[in-house]
Order: sequence, then structure tokens, then C-alpha cells
Amino acid sequence: MLDKTKKQSGSMLFSVLVSLGILLTMATITIPYLRKFQPNLKLSGAANEMAADLKYAQQLTITEQITHAAYFDDTLDKYYIYRLNPPAATSTLKSVELPPEVSFNNITGLTGNLVRFNSYGSVNESGKIELINTNNKITTINVKPSGFIKIEK
Repeated sequence: MLDKTKKQSGSMLFSVLVSLGILLTMATITIPYLRKFQPNLKLSGAANEMAADLKYAQQLTITEQITHAAYFDDTLDKYYIYRLNPPAATSTLKSVELPPEVSFNNITGLTGNLVRFNSYGSVNESGKIELINTNNKITTINVKPSGFIKIEK
């Protein structure tokens, strides 16, 4: 009876070791693939956050009837959301740095890299903001004259 217990515990230990070996092999195979797709996820997340921030500035402009704007600093890979209150000082509402895997590729149609919303929610100038990641995948945020903001992948 004692021999049977030793055999069972030995086979259980062997099963656990085989299971761990299979899990480690699967992890070793999948980790490089996950690292390949991580910049694409960062790009998608950065584009979604930027579009949401632009819509936020647009909504603040409509509700407060005070002009708000977004400035894109393509040298530092940052953007800022401002409240433009002419008699008073301009205030920064939000400052966002893009993830290290993502940077500005091209900004077209915007004078001074600035999206300025008027009290109707439309923009003074329409334009496109292109983001690129380390895999050279590009996502474009298109700001239409009506103020409509669309992410194009």
C-alpha cells in the first residue's frame, strides 16, 4: 500500500512538471508576438485619447461659450488643451505626452498646429493629425470644418 502512494505522488509531481513545461513553452512562443503588437495598441490608444480630448475641448467651448483649443507640439510629441479667454490669461486644462512608441508624423491644414473651436462647436480651420508608431503604422485624426472628429486607420 505504501508503494502505491509513492507511485501516485511521483506521477502527480511528473504531471505538474509537464504542465509547467507546456505553459513555459507557450509563454516563450507568445511573448515576442505580443511585443510586436504592443506599438499598434499604443497607437490606437493614443489616437482614441486624442480624439476624446478634442471632443472634450469642443464640448467645453459650446457649454461655456469660451473658445477652447488644442495645440500639437510635434517636436516634443505632446499636445495641450487650452481655454482661450482673451481678457484674462490663457489657461492650460490638459497636457498629454504621447507614448514613447508613438509620435506625430504629419500635421496638415492647421495654422500653427492649432485646432480652435468656436461657440457652435465647429473649427476655424479643418486639418489632419497623423500619428505613427515604431512599426510605421499610421493613424490619422481628421478634424472636419463642422467640428466632426474622425479617426482613420
